[in-house]
Amino acid sequence: MTIKHLKRLLIIVGILIVFKVTANDKSGEIIKDQTKGIEDTTSNGASKKVFEKLFKEEHAESKGLINIHKIEDKLYFEIPTSIFGRDMLLGSTVSETSDNGNVIVGSKPLAPILVNFSMENEKVLLNKVINNSITLPSDTNISNAIDKNHMGAIMALFKVETYNPDSTAVVVDVTNFFKSDNTDLTTFDRSSEYASMGEQTNIFQQERSFITEFKSFGDNLFVRSSLSYNTTVKGRRGNLFTDKPYTVIATRSFLLLDEKPYNYRIADYRIGVFNSGKIMFSDKGNKAKDLHFAHRWRLEPSDIAKYKKGELVEPIKPIIFYMDSDFPEWWKPYLKEGIERWNDAYEEIGFKNAVKVVEFPKDDPEFDPDNIKYSCIRYAPIKVENAMGPSWVDPRSGEIINASVYVYHDVIKLLNN
Repeated sequence: MTIKHLKRLLIIVGILIVFKVTANDKSGEIIKDQTKGIEDTTSNGASKKVFEKLFKEEHAESKGLINIHKIEDKLYFEIPTSIFGRDMLLGSTVSETSDNGNVIVGSKPLAPILVNFSMENEKVLLNKVINNSITLPSDTNISNAIDKNHMGAIMALFKVETYNPDSTAVVVDVTNFFKSDNTDLTTFDRSSEYASMGEQTNIFQQERSFITEFKSFGDNLFVRSSLSYNTTVKGRRGNLFTDKPYTVIATRSFLLLDEKPYNYRIADYRIGVFNSGKIMFSDKGNKAKDLHFAHRWRLEPSDIAKYKKGELVEPIKPIIFYMDSDFPEWWKPYLKEGIERWNDAYEEIGFKNAVKVVEFPKDDPEFDPDNIKYSCIRYAPIKVENAMGPSWVDPRSGEIINASVYVYHDVIKLLNN
């Protein structure tokens, strides 16, 4: 096969990858009003003293959605009481790995978790909520019943160390949460090379694990941890390897969701898009009804008047894919061309420049490819003849929040064959 043919095939794979990018596990809606009233039993003066004593020494910190403080090996969250009960996504991304047979860089092994913070008895609760049941706003009795039957499960519990000086935030120690093994935030891919070989056992090594980095922004934050394991893979004819040391750098992100979810759209079985299953309970009719919310991007016209006239307008928020700078240089223009060809389709529904591909920015202090806020196309130097593109959605509405495309090196071989 000639280079010319390979270039054409790369363009095709770019188109196919983004077409498949909306895969996601089904998940449910968050339950509102789980947070009970917060009683600050500490006076402002006492809170200020404890707060200042705790953070009296100069230390690393980052301010944003949740202020983060690090004192030696301890990590503290300063959580504003104003975000208690707010919907968030919590997810894990692999930033580095000592062995990509377990997982590839950029991978998000599990779908994000819908969570919220609440407070009870001087403890901060991180609640994991899975609820596929919905009802009409007018059905208040059914709504109350749904709430009682789908309370959030406590994923983690943190003791309140103190309040900030004006009692608008509580301080908790989150060190162990980010420095321990957590199956909900696993960094092992169930479809990895090793997982396909046989039974895999991973023994977490707490003494070899630590927090490496953290940043907080206006609507999101991340904490990066170095996590170590001893791994054993048992094949049909015995162990392929036993207690092999393995280290992974994991980035755990919280992303604050809009208070009002994007308008959902009922999926149409005649159109092949991924969807989230829901069960509608109503006092009308004689049974519950199965619904499916289509996974879709939030595309809204920047100029409503022109849009209604049939003129092409740019969306308020375009779909931006950030392309890995580590791709082989000659691949880049053809992947970009293949993906941006989707603009031809979006022009048919009134949008221009709806899809953009840009290389990882080097001068943007907020950009991080492992932050779930950014959709990225990642290069994986591994002998896999494939490419894949799962996405993460707001389970309340089906809005696509993040789409991650992984292109394995031997996709070229696949296309050639």
